Amino acid sequence: MGCCKSSQLGCCIAIDNDESIILNKPTGKETRHGPGWFCFPSWWEAEVVKSIPLQNNQYIVVKHIVESNNNKSSKSTEIPLTQRTTLNENDKLINDNEMQLIEIIRGPQIYHINNPYDRLSEIRSMINLSATQYIVVADKLTGTKIVEYGPQLFCPKPYDEIGEIKNMYNLSSTEYIIVTDESTGERHSVNGKNEKYKVDLYAIDIVSEEDFYDR
Repeated sequence: MGCCKSSQLGCCIAIDNDESIILNKPTGKETRHGPGWFCFPSWWEAEVVKSIPLQNNQYIVVKHIVESNNNKSSKSTEIPLTQRTTLNENDKLINDNEMQLIEIIRGPQIYHINNPYDRLSEIRSMINLSATQYIVVADKLTGTKIVEYGPQLFCPKPYDEIGEIKNMYNLSSTEYIIVTDESTGERHSVNGKNEKYKVDLYAIDIVSEEDFYDR
């Protein structure tokens, strides 16, 4: 960032191509991207922010704030209060009770802040699952649970609640386990076929050591 050249009536700031400036005007906030010189009246407030470089295993959570009293920002008209698909595969912006739309921004990319009212999380790492690992993912809005198996680099979606990484069960031809469905209480056995047993959606966190048997 270059120096600020100020006078009694205004100020000029030079910003680089990896920077943006947020101008707080009497009518609201506005974002402008570098590189270049930006001049503004001295009674405006200005904040220079860096772009966020994301590696291919990183992501951030962005909350798009929309004012409920119709005092919209210069960019809020581009964010309707409905679900819409983002550029990140099948991720969606989801409207919550606090008039915030949640979006996951994945790497690799350099993320530039567009809406000056956005709230950004710290940079987070995706979950690297090996071929013998899995996690249980719960949607905090609907309560729905799914199982994500490795190998993959897993990136959560908005409102996902991630369980701990667990290992699949490697059953030999002489072994089996007893699996209990937590939603119904039903129990069934799974026989070993020299394959790794993947715990399905209804058999989550229920296999204990005493349920692991040799024939």
